[in-house]
Amino acid sequence: MLVAGNIVSNTSFHSLAAGSVRGGAPRARIAVYKACWNQGSLSEETKCSHASILAAIDDAINDGVDILSLSVGGGINMVPGTLHAVAKGITVVFSAGNDGPAPQSVKNNAPWVISVAASTIDRSFPTIITLGNRQKLVGQSVFYASGISINNNFTKLVYGVSCNNITLTELNVTGRIVLCYDPAAVAQILPRSNFNEAVKNVLIAGGRGVIYAQYTVDLLTPSNGIPYALVDFEIANKISSYIDSTSRNPLVKISPAYSIEGEQVLAPKIAAFSSRGPNPTIPGILKPDIAAPGVSILAAMQGGYKFDSGTSIACPHVSGIVALLKAVHPDWSPAAIKSAIVTTGQFKVFSSSLHFL
Repeated sequence: MLVAGNIVSNTSFHSLAAGSVRGGAPRARIAVYKACWNQGSLSEETKCSHASILAAIDDAINDGVDILSLSVGGGINMVPGTLHAVAKGITVVFSAGNDGPAPQSVKNNAPWVISVAASTIDRSFPTIITLGNRQKLVGQSVFYASGISINNNFTKLVYGVSCNNITLTELNVTGRIVLCYDPAAVAQILPRSNFNEAVKNVLIAGGRGVIYAQYTVDLLTPSNGIPYALVDFEIANKISSYIDSTSRNPLVKISPAYSIEGEQVLAPKIAAFSSRGPNPTIPGILKPDIAAPGVSILAAMQGGYKFDSGTSIACPHVSGIVALLKAVHPDWSPAAIKSAIVTTGQFKVFSSSLHFL
């Protein structure tokens, strides 16, 4: 996910979201300062310590940057060094955090920075789920076709409830697609972390695929090419009812996802995972300041393109806009640029046919 970057044509994630990608301000130049470290089980505060971030900000100020784009959240909040940067005319853009939909969970809520929430875009990836009785249901995923992961045949379906290790050891899931649906435990389950654990448990138990029920969190996690679909509780209840009503072995087929764009998709809306206001530190100052695309954004990663979601994805979208405004109005202060962005009623720069990094 970049603030800048030239146009690259014919990109996709296994034919999903095919099109062109580019940075928000293609002609801008980038300076990167490492301040976070991947060190196992360390807390977010330790991985991205205040000292490291302050040092990076000081280096950036000394190098004469125009914009600071900081996709950091967690325990980092109101970094003092950013005020020093703004005082020198540098616009600071922060991600607002991914702790929604809980209220007053917004991070990086200093009044002098731009705090960015995540929103959906008018693109979706429906996945057709066909039951053995030929009933077709629609889920969501970024499941793609491969010779190993898919065929055109129906597969046996089993109800795995919460899909924890204990439950799966009591079932025969070998070679089957497992429905992970536990409505009694919904209040204790965070789909953002539980989905990957459920998939891992199913694969260890010998399962072939997963249908995972969740409340809406606007997250589509790639799952290494295995057949999977994310469904809401209404769809999950229909699938479990089919399993209960089938005297013989229940069957299911999960088709690869496909892309749809435009008016068929209700967007934009704030992603469920995006941290909410009101501002917990200074209630009189509204936070987040603005929302930008941050759900299933096609982004360059590790030599290829993958989908990613989060306010860390939304943050560079706004940073790119800041760069464009700064180029047109070099005399504008950070406050003027922030005001121009957050007070614009119709700010539609990003189209569904052009996927920004």
